[in-house]
Amino acid sequence: FRRLVLDMGSLVHGQALLASAAVTDCDIAKVQTVIGRRRPIRELDMAALEANARIVAIHQPVARDLRFVMTLSRAIYDLERISGEAVRLADIAEGLYEQNLSTSQRAIFEDVGRMADPAVDLLARSLDALANEDVNAAVRVALDSEALEKVFTGSIRRMATYVMQDPRNIRWVIDATLGLRAMERIGDHACSLARNIIFSITGKDVRHASVDLLEAAP
Repeated sequence: FRRLVLDMGSLVHGQALLASAAVTDCDIAKVQTVIGRRRPIRELDMAALEANARIVAIHQPVARDLRFVMTLSRAIYDLERISGEAVRLADIAEGLYEQNLSTSQRAIFEDVGRMADPAVDLLARSLDALANEDVNAAVRVALDSEALEKVFTGSIRRMATYVMQDPRNIRWVIDATLGLRAMERIGDHACSLARNIIFSITGKDVRHASVDLLEAAP
């Protein structure tokens, strides 16, 4: 079951990376790859859910084992949602490719790439924490979510300046903002995965915890 979830995570991680690059590069080949990976990810999603049901029905796990099974089940949900956001980014990139943007118009989408770096990094680290059942690594991911929020806030402010510079940029600013929102949600789901790992290992529910409680979680 865990192997299925980690395999799904590896595919989703690569999909998210490609999706952000598809937007910033207006690369139709990357768009097609992102969309093409949706089906194998869904197949792993279904296989993992079936494996989860078998484990609960046959082995009836308790205590920490049950918490870990629950964490894997929640991880499937988070990974499926991240994959959905990657496809949303690919859809944006496909529209940009068809418009043949100028250099100045493409610059508006650079912030999506800036958001991708911390967001996809959080996902990679969450998956490592899951693979190693490393609570300290999971706590660091959850704490670092604030850094992603700062990047997002700065990017949204820059979007406003593009509109002030030229009101005709509004169309591209809307698309870029949707891309930023997608990257923010990818980071949020990565942090959700990390918080569930903390619960699995420590028994502490920190899904809505403050920074101080997170630091004390291990």
